[in-house]
Amino acid sequence: MTGFESMLKDFNITKEDLETITKTGQVLEFYNRFYEKRKSNIHGYGVFAKRNISKGQVIGLGTIDTYYKTTLGRYTNHSDTNNAKFYFLHNNDMIMVAEEDIFIGNEILINYRHHVNERDLWIPS
Repeated sequence: MTGFESMLKDFNITKEDLETITKTGQVLEFYNRFYEKRKSNIHGYGVFAKRNISKGQVIGLGTIDTYYKTTLGRYTNHSDTNNAKFYFLHNNDMIMVAEEDIFIGNEILINYRHHVNERDLWIPS
């Protein structure tokens, strides 16, 4: 069983249920200097680093007005060995922060469990 399948089992949802949730809300795509959307070997599309990103750096917004998703909020794929994480802002929008150095061309990955089980608030250092 893959980490993704294990996560679905833990949350008692199907892949189809997750697809429905993921596709809810309008996706706002706009230019970002850190990432781009392209085909992923993991699933469909993913987001990939256009430049080196340092650990702790804010990569971008995941949601806007808690309803609209950005490319990050819609197309970031799951991995048990994530290199980024979503953090909640006080208004419940989400930002993505690099959890380790991410090098140009690497896919930016999150562990879906983190932003479902935890509601970590982002506090700038």
